[in-house]
Amino acid sequence: MRYNIPTRPLATDDATQMRLEHTALRKRMLVGQWILDLEDELARHLPADRRESWGPADLSSNPFEQITRQLAVLYNQAPVVTNNQGDIEQLTGRNGYVTKAGLWPLMQRGQEFTIGLRECGVMVTVVPHHKSEYIGERGLQYRIVTPDNMLAYAHPDYPDKPVKVLEMRLRLDPFTQEHKWIGDLYDITNLNEPKYGMYELNKDGTIGNDVSALYMGHDAMVGEAYPFRYGTGEPFIPMTLYHAEKTGELFNAFDGSTSVYGSLNCGVLFSMWLHLVRDSAWSQKYILGAGIAGLNAMSGDSTARRAAIATDPSSILMLMSDPDAQGQPMVGTFEPPVSPNDLLEAITKYEVRVATSAGVSPDSITRKNADPRSGYALSIDKAGQRAAQRKYAPTQRIGDEELLGKSAALANRYLGTSLPESGYRIMYQSVGMSPDELKAQREDIIEKLKAGLISPIMAVQELNPDLDMQGAADLLRQIRRERAEFL
Repeated sequence: MRYNIPTRPLATDDATQMRLEHTALRKRMLVGQWILDLEDELARHLPADRRESWGPADLSSNPFEQITRQLAVLYNQAPVVTNNQGDIEQLTGRNGYVTKAGLWPLMQRGQEFTIGLRECGVMVTVVPHHKSEYIGERGLQYRIVTPDNMLAYAHPDYPDKPVKVLEMRLRLDPFTQEHKWIGDLYDITNLNEPKYGMYELNKDGTIGNDVSALYMGHDAMVGEAYPFRYGTGEPFIPMTLYHAEKTGELFNAFDGSTSVYGSLNCGVLFSMWLHLVRDSAWSQKYILGAGIAGLNAMSGDSTARRAAIATDPSSILMLMSDPDAQGQPMVGTFEPPVSPNDLLEAITKYEVRVATSAGVSPDSITRKNADPRSGYALSIDKAGQRAAQRKYAPTQRIGDEELLGKSAALANRYLGTSLPESGYRIMYQSVGMSPDELKAQREDIIEKLKAGLISPIMAVQELNPDLDMQGAADLLRQIRRERAEFL
């Protein structure tokens, strides 16, 4: 069954429309749906006849996606969550709601989107009871909301936190069985009159009819009926907007766009290289003043007709003098216009240039077989990944701690728990070191301790860069207790 998917409504202003379109391009490149974008880029570089001669486009090179994926390493292992305000086992334990909902595996993609799109939302909802086999078990659910489908507005005093979010979602009309763009609206601009509802979206981006009853089963939830609140009664939007960088703005969509456009150029260049290998990587023979007898027509197509004759080592080619030619007939060879290896080396150097435009140190970029002329994907070494962890952890932690607080509030309100709604602390697991790196680090820390240059707390922080002083002190006390008990 095929569905007629309508075009997404336009934004009400040009700046927002540009943001939505550019973010959508980034998303397509991250999820492998950029073939049409590459075709558009090829059309910008080539006239139609040359484009046709190149054949299929080559999508094997996408430094933007490769680098973004390898920088998103904070959730390769589940982070450690603590809270000194109460027991959080029901939320973050092995059988807790967060663990069962798969938040940390989801955040592997979430951080990739955050880095690549510059912002990414994570929505938390609650399933209070079993409704059907399609809903899943009682608990929390998380889903990613990318900014290409999001309109958001911030309070002037808190410019990077949304107080109004309109998520554009495709929904199936139960009566017409047609897909329609519906806006899920969360508005806490007025804390005394918060609003949650669903509305039709007009093609010009304006909000249309209230269809909350059609899709939610009841009217929009306004004022006291607003369902997303902390235990204090304060309303909140059940979505956390993660930022790749704290800029003091709600969206920073165009930052790092050089790596996006450079990756499109890499697709063009590798398509050219594929064309060269297939169509031009041999010596082109020619005849001047003579013809070959016995040629057979290979195609009747007037635009692609050619003639050929089969040869082998025992065959003799019969050449005929061209009666219109003057002088001695000649047979010669044109050498290949460029070596495929030379062109590949030039393109791969351009790939590295694109990768460094994403903020990665050139020293951290390698090729998996150490051959700069290879077609292997770009790879970031562990030192580069650890540097990325240190760069992205502070802003990512802000989002995670906010999301856990909102998750706890929903669990308390609808699942009957008594979880703390603030005070969450996140420690991310560092990318592992090689044995030589670990040995060098240990020796350096021990020497500093002996010389009195660092304290035990500072030593623990060097071993666990994600711990603050309080966390390092707590870990030292835990080690001391366990050593006293078990040694």
